Amino acid sequence: MTESRPFLSVTELSERIKAGLEALFPYPLRVKGEVSNFKIYPSGHAYFSLKDGKSILSCVMWGSQVMRLTAKGGTLPKDGDEVLADGRVTSFPGRGTYQLSVLDIAPYGKGDALLKLDELKKKLAAEGLFDESRKRPIPRFPISIGVIAGANSAGMKDIVHNIQTRWPIVNLVIIPSLVQGSEAPKDLLRALNEAKAKGVDTLIIGRGGGSSEDLNAFNDEAVVRAVASFPSPVISAVGHEVDVTLVDFAADLRVSTPTGAAVAATPDQYEIRQALDDALDRLNRSETALLAFLKTKLENYATRPFFSRPELIYEDKMKMMGDLGKRLDFAQSSRLARLSERIEGQRQRMEAVGPVSVLKRGYSLVSDEQGQILTSVAQVEPGKTIKTQMKDGIIVSTVERKE
Repeated sequence: MTESRPFLSVTELSERIKAGLEALFPYPLRVKGEVSNFKIYPSGHAYFSLKDGKSILSCVMWGSQVMRLTAKGGTLPKDGDEVLADGRVTSFPGRGTYQLSVLDIAPYGKGDALLKLDELKKKLAAEGLFDESRKRPIPRFPISIGVIAGANSAGMKDIVHNIQTRWPIVNLVIIPSLVQGSEAPKDLLRALNEAKAKGVDTLIIGRGGGSSEDLNAFNDEAVVRAVASFPSPVISAVGHEVDVTLVDFAADLRVSTPTGAAVAATPDQYEIRQALDDALDRLNRSETALLAFLKTKLENYATRPFFSRPELIYEDKMKMMGDLGKRLDFAQSSRLARLSERIEGQRQRMEAVGPVSVLKRGYSLVSDEQGQILTSVAQVEPGKTIKTQMKDGIIVSTVERKE
């Protein structure tokens, strides 16, 4: 190789390519495609891509064009929008890349990918997979937490660090998985099955932000169904606040950051410790107050007459018992006297009509030897022995004759 052969410097070649591109595709050039990774930077410039089924084209819309578009009432596109972009093809000689410098942009319709995503979302929603009524509460004090995220990713490290800081006694089941690319859905399903086999109380599935293409695995129908049917509550921490996937709708709770997932899944040990300390302090204060109250109450009781002379409690009862005894004795004596009077009256009446009284008046009773009272002369015959009872004795005699 000799130096005599003509050559171009890298810069010269890059500048010729730039000039050639701009000459080959003169302005105005209109390109139709689906917007992806649209982002406005602090400088005001917007960077994004236009894609179709086979190719991706890098695009830039300078800050002045962004301001002009919004000033005339235009709307900035978002990921998934199908647009018509007016601009010129140019390149950066310093980097050797080409892009479309967009001067104006207008909506054309939804991109194929977004349409398919909308159709899948409507289908799953109609089946009830996204219903709020099926959302389960996250366990307050989990024993085991599963974490599915990219291996050694910042999101995985953030989740693990915050969980171990907040609730170190929990059993962490870390399950690395692919989170983007064509093999990601299959690997996510494998990770979900592994988490199910581990029997975790709570599952966190997440990754950092990215383009809509990067998050496609979390819009896969099989993955979404697996998340919806997972036996334990699932927390989705996929992407950033502006990124929404179907897994977010199927999960029991959606958070915007890995840190938010760790916070949602665990109590804060320091808050628990503080709450326990506060409760113990309230318990001690209550105990002290109760003891003081009981002491004062006891002192008040001790000054009462009952405690100085306990017999006072039954002295009046003893007096009452004495009065009742006297009343009982009096009532008993009175009743006995009345009964005695009645008995004496009955006795006197019985004596007045009794045989002794009759005998005292000069009458007598005649009986045979067997003691049978004789009331008629027909009951005796001459020669029979009879007994005659007088008031003061008995006369035994023999019958000589009857008259």
